Amino acid sequence: MMMPICAQDQGRSIWMEDLTWVELKTQIDAGHISVILPTGGLEQNGPYITLGKHNHVVAYAAQEIAIRLGRTLVAPVLKVVPQGPMDKPSGNLLFPGTMALSDETFDRVLQDMVLSLAYAGFKRIYLMGDHGQSQAIQAQVANRLTQMLQTVGVRVLHIQSYYQPDLEEAYLVRQGIPQAVQGEHAGVSDTAQIWAVHPEAVRQRALQSRNTEDVATQGMSGRPELATPKLGRELLNLRIGAAADEIRKQGQP
Repeated sequence: MMMPICAQDQGRSIWMEDLTWVELKTQIDAGHISVILPTGGLEQNGPYITLGKHNHVVAYAAQEIAIRLGRTLVAPVLKVVPQGPMDKPSGNLLFPGTMALSDETFDRVLQDMVLSLAYAGFKRIYLMGDHGQSQAIQAQVANRLTQMLQTVGVRVLHIQSYYQPDLEEAYLVRQGIPQAVQGEHAGVSDTAQIWAVHPEAVRQRALQSRNTEDVATQGMSGRPELATPKLGRELLNLRIGAAADEIRKQGQP
């Protein structure tokens, strides 16, 4: 099972929440001034994937990217994100368990988290989201905060290449899974990736016995039973590689 790495030696974890403030300051003073701020989502994912899918996947990806880059830490995952208008619930909000922030609240929370990281001493702050409705807001926060903090040498970047549904779709097609059966939500790609990083989140009996004639009311699409952990690892490797490459091209301090 692939899970976020805990500190094996005191003060050596890449996860901020595993460190004391003294240990964190020591790492920042030693040049670890880049940090990934992951955003996930808490939502329904059909009857066979637990609500925390996005949070597990983005935590694993952020950890792997930080390891590849080196001298990079990971902030706590922001686990609740926009799910559409709060005054007119639709989509995932119609299912029990989905939690949401309004666009305005998400923007403000993300801004405050970024400012907190800047106050701590980080100079490169990378926003990386696993949910589609987070992407545009993350981009606007990154642009606004970069302008706000440029006088103190802080740059905030939204990592666009991590969230590329077309990349995942094309890969699955090359593996013999046509686009028509992949599904857009809780489909093959989603199921494969969470299965790879947190297999306890997949209810395999429910996955294999689901009603294929009434997918709309189940909160899913496509044929997720075609997913495998191997496909999930390969898809994640593509996403992680693309994100790491984008960060390198932007230039680390």
